[in-house]
Amino acid sequence: MRTKQIGYIAVGFGLLFVSHSVGQLGDIAPLNPGGVSGERLKYHLAALLLDVGAIACFVTALVGWWRARKS
Repeated sequence: MRTKQIGYIAVGFGLLFVSHSVGQLGDIAPLNPGGVSGERLKYHLAALLLDVGAIACFVTALVGWWRARKS
């Protein structure tokens, strides 16, 4: 496994950690008694985007490993 792939894996785990923290911020944001809370939505959407970024890092590392193995 090359250093570049290890870097992608490390960044992926870092993004997962940050996503979990941002998601918890969304959980403790105040509720809006009249309907949907925009502040909670903002934090949860940011956490979702961070999760997607982490998945992209893991897939990039896996594809790089697979290509290096095939050649």
